[in-house]
Amino acid sequence: MKKRLVAAAIFAAHSAALNATPIEITLGSARITPFFATPFNDVNGVSLNGQSLSLNFVFTDNFIRLLPSPGFPQTAVNFDISVALHTNANGLAGFASGTGFIFDQTGQPLQAPVVLGSAASDDGAIFLGLFPLLDEAPTNTRFYGFNMDITLPNNPGFEVTDEDLRLFGGQIQVADQVIQGQFGIGLQVADTGSTAIELVFALLVLSATSKLRVLSRH
Repeated sequence: MKKRLVAAAIFAAHSAALNATPIEITLGSARITPFFATPFNDVNGVSLNGQSLSLNFVFTDNFIRLLPSPGFPQTAVNFDISVALHTNANGLAGFASGTGFIFDQTGQPLQAPVVLGSAASDDGAIFLGLFPLLDEAPTNTRFYGFNMDITLPNNPGFEVTDEDLRLFGGQIQVADQVIQGQFGIGLQVADTGSTAIELVFALLVLSATSKLRVLSRH
């Protein structure tokens, strides 16, 4: 029953996304990285009247690959797709809400729509976050874009002035250390599925480093 409900939700999301506003994003050359950021201006001038926006962010030149465990590099489960909408409000502009999902090369959702994280700052910025690995997206997947269905705050008199997209690899706890998660961009990213040895090596290095710190204190 659950699988049928998920399939129905994915079908409905795909149908709705066909009418979404496309936003083209250039990722650049193939690499492994903990962070990606780029501005866009497709929502400039939109007023904050409590209306809904359906946005399809489409990667035009590459794709994102989530790197599974075990092994390093790997993508943390709190991998974050963050969209910031900056406004001309002098204080809090209000909180947006909505749902989102990542999709494949054909535009098919790779997960059922999930509730977006929401935040706002006192400089008028509105933030929305999509965490695909926390919401049953495949751990070893390639995605070619994502959809966000957003409801803006109702704050007449203010509007969106500029926007940016940021991807964060997340954080991974290894022993008593926190390691920056990473993700792949493009075809040249090597397969990390058989790199358990690298994880053991990383743990040994961290252990040795901790011992050296202890010895250096005596």
